[in-house]
Amino acid sequence: MIYREIIRKLLFTLLIIVLATSAYAQNLTLDSCKYYALENNKRLKEAHMQSKAAAEVKKRAFTNYFPKVDAGVMVMKSNKGLIEANVPEMNLPVYDGNPANLANPTQFTYFPGMNIELLDYVNAGMITAIQPLYAGGRVRNGNKLASLGQEFAGYQKELTKDEILVTTELYYWNLLALKEKQKTLNGYHQLLRSLLKDVTVSYSAGLVQKSDLLKVKLELNNIKTDSLRLNNGISLLKMTLAQHIGIDYSENMSICDSVINISSPTDIFSNPEDALTNRNEYQMLSRAVDAEILQKRMARGEFMPSIAVGAQGLYLDVADNKNSYGILFATLSVPLSGWWGGSHKIKEHNIKVDIARNNLTDKSELLKLQITKAYKDLTVSYEHVKVAELSVKQASEHLNVVNDNYLAGIVSTSDLLEAQATYQATKDKLVDTKTQYKIKEAEYLKTTAQIK
Repeated sequence: MIYREIIRKLLFTLLIIVLATSAYAQNLTLDSCKYYALENNKRLKEAHMQSKAAAEVKKRAFTNYFPKVDAGVMVMKSNKGLIEANVPEMNLPVYDGNPANLANPTQFTYFPGMNIELLDYVNAGMITAIQPLYAGGRVRNGNKLASLGQEFAGYQKELTKDEILVTTELYYWNLLALKEKQKTLNGYHQLLRSLLKDVTVSYSAGLVQKSDLLKVKLELNNIKTDSLRLNNGISLLKMTLAQHIGIDYSENMSICDSVINISSPTDIFSNPEDALTNRNEYQMLSRAVDAEILQKRMARGEFMPSIAVGAQGLYLDVADNKNSYGILFATLSVPLSGWWGGSHKIKEHNIKVDIARNNLTDKSELLKLQITKAYKDLTVSYEHVKVAELSVKQASEHLNVVNDNYLAGIVSTSDLLEAQATYQATKDKLVDTKTQYKIKEAEYLKTTAQIK
């Protein structure tokens, strides 16, 4: 019974998770789209992997602070001795114990001669550890460069993230705009169907001409064409959004927002000078100057003396003698021949540092211009929304007047159709201007490092 209850609870939990995930995937909010995009987007995954690779480079550079240890083994066997000697036959004096007879020996022994071969094999093993004490600052500066590389990868990842968020808003708000236009078109379609019934009755009673009836039918045909085009656009944009945020496409996928809310640009205004320093692009340009300075220091270090200490353990097995040795040593290396060309290399890096600084100044001005332009575009778009809202209000009032006159028999069916078409066009224009405003808002938030 206990196991059955546990299994039942697990199945119930899994069902809730599946249903919640399914519902969440079918009814998308802007925040959920951004979440999926940041979790599943392939470009961001690649940027994340680049960041991890840069972190590994930094870890590898840090190992240069530690001793370099090498081990080796040598085994040699020759078909004959490397040292050969031939001792000829001779009579060797025999020492009789009397020192007075050493210069003029009186006794000799015969030596038949012999061939000598030595070193027909060598077995050796060694292990060496070298600790650099000074290498012209290249180890320290190399680690700083690796750290900068990791920072660059992080900034690039953030830039990719911002671009993905802006693109997500672009797809989301355009999809919402098409849905709003679909609602407007459906409402217009219902009005025309109702108008068709009234005109048909009036035509049968001989109150209107056949041309009025044909105009209504023609407008209904146009709506069918527009509806097909609109539905096709919605399906394609759903597919694009699903691919962008990394979820499976479903025809039932929908977005939760139904109204595009607009707020004043002043609510998100940021001073260009303050916003500049928060930009990832500015940080990358600033770090590029630091990187060139470190490259110059690395180049200078190539022409500085290098000092290292080390220890070596050596094992030798030669000519039936086996010995072990311990060796301590220190090295000093001075690259004398590189100094002449090195001065030109240092001058080259000085020029590159100046180029990086000039690039920082130039691009900073361009970034501030970009921020200023983005805000001006946002304010202009906001004014367009206000104008579009006024146009909708005026078109609605005009439609009401024309409709009243139509019911009173003062204006024709063509005038009513024209008023309704104008009203629909202004509503579509309002949706378009609001959509453009939301996209401009996302772009401005990106340029001021505020997008989330």
